[in-house]
Amino acid sequence: MRPEDWNFVDELAALDDRIIPFWGVHPWYADKLEEGWEREFEGFLKDRRGGIGEIGLDKARPGNGLDRQIKIFRQQLEIAGRLSRPMAIHCVQAWGDLVRILREDVGSAARFMIHSYRGSVETLRELVKLGAYISFSWKWLRAGTPDMMALVREVPDDRLLLETDFPYTEPGKIGEGADAGKYFECLDGVYRIAARARNMDETVLQEKVFKNGTAFLSGASAR
Repeated sequence: MRPEDWNFVDELAALDDRIIPFWGVHPWYADKLEEGWEREFEGFLKDRRGGIGEIGLDKARPGNGLDRQIKIFRQQLEIAGRLSRPMAIHCVQAWGDLVRILREDVGSAARFMIHSYRGSVETLRELVKLGAYISFSWKWLRAGTPDMMALVREVPDDRLLLETDFPYTEPGKIGEGADAGKYFECLDGVYRIAARARNMDETVLQEKVFKNGTAFLSGASAR
């Protein structure tokens, strides 16, 4: 989420080849960067595998100006393009700005996913046209509202991703009992609800999402 985290994430990723690390500057920390941070970031990434994220825009954070967020976001989009890295994108209350920036700044070869999606159906369609993978998280799926179920159904088979966003299992906060057991409970729940929304066998859905995730990370087609 910020430069202070990068080495810690690096150490975690070294523990197991199955861990795919993502580094970046979250919009919450866009106002706390020192001059030249982007050169340091690109140099850090060149010797490491993994992606860039979470990056993006968040209008719900008072005092953290949108212009500054947009500048930092665009810098990270440029780095991701130069290094051909997948991106995890965060967006809250800034969907119009996000779509505009992605349309202007992201090439057709870019790989990006929208984390914990909760926008409109219309915006989802625009993002998919731009090449986005759409990921849904436990904290928004768990209620099983008709609007969320409609969003899950709207995503093309080869663009759907699922996540726990653990330990942020409650809207706006870390959930109670954030331990390993809770993590797997959230993981099972996300697949169960998404499978019901799409009227699919859960095992088939798991296979599709795994294939999509592999394609997102590697750049290979998920079709």
